Amino acid sequence: MGDISPISIPITCSKIYLDLYRSTKEMEQGYRRINIFTLINIFIRANLKSLRKYLCKVMNSLKKRKALVALLEDPDERIYLVVSQVIRLEGIGMLDLLDAVISNDSPSTLHRSRASEIAESIRLDAVRRELSLWKDSQEKDLLQAIISLSKIHNSQLEESWVLQQMEMLRKDVWLELNNYQTAFEQVKVLNHVFFKVHGYQCSEGLDRDVNSLNIAKVLEVKKGNSLIIGLIYSIVANWLDVPIHGIDLPQIFILARMDENHSSMFRQEDNPYGVLFYINPSVRGLVFDEEQIHRFLKKLEVAPERKYFEPASNTELIQRYLSAYEDCCKFNGDVTKLRTYEAIKQWF
Repeated sequence: MGDISPISIPITCSKIYLDLYRSTKEMEQGYRRINIFTLINIFIRANLKSLRKYLCKVMNSLKKRKALVALLEDPDERIYLVVSQVIRLEGIGMLDLLDAVISNDSPSTLHRSRASEIAESIRLDAVRRELSLWKDSQEKDLLQAIISLSKIHNSQLEESWVLQQMEMLRKDVWLELNNYQTAFEQVKVLNHVFFKVHGYQCSEGLDRDVNSLNIAKVLEVKKGNSLIIGLIYSIVANWLDVPIHGIDLPQIFILARMDENHSSMFRQEDNPYGVLFYINPSVRGLVFDEEQIHRFLKKLEVAPERKYFEPASNTELIQRYLSAYEDCCKFNGDVTKLRTYEAIKQWF
């Protein structure tokens, strides 16, 4: 027991947990049930803080953790209630064992479904923590928030792989940039590397497939929703000190190439929004000016507000990204994920 007080963790708790974490071999020989009343007594008499401290002591063995996951197969709902909460307390350290149960065809359907439910709960909790930290951070790293949100539909997302693919893009663009290029020439380089060398393209029409928003899938197949394509484009540009940012225009996502001198490349007069020109990622990086935005808004019968001509904040861009996921969930009837995105959106 180490430094854990017998007052915090009753002697009966100590005994039952030693029984609970018998070796995997013993579990395979038929040891499945334990004294449920003693387990309930643990939750009644021991506060969660003391319980968690105790579990950190006793769950350092892989065999013991396997034994705990094996108990998920017990049909008694009372046992499941206690065991599932203990596993959730351990968090991401239990995911490999839970995933092994989910991907294995031999366990019962009940075992797999319970393991799947708990694994998803642990991953969603991790995403919520990541986004909570992101919200409170000063830098508001756009890529990190996109990765976190993509994990909701892609729980196996490998963040290191995403960063590796993004770095490949950055390096290929960097090799073709130089200090003597104009802003327009820099965008030509970005378009060439992004749309020709790497072959990225935007989905046509209203794409409501969640995979077209998932950054890992988009980086893999080189195709996706114009929103995520535009966000990837702007992230790579800013890594290279090329000031290109997203604009929250209705129905279509566009980018703005900023200019500290406020001098439009299309007209001699200063641009009131600090924008040199605009970029449409849906049309392979087509460059255009603000007059085309005015015409587009007029066609939609939408008043030309300032926010449609100047960059949105990273928080606003993530809100739009969340809305896109919500639209996909509504279209596909995924009520569970829809509730998750709606809850997250309320934080921003």
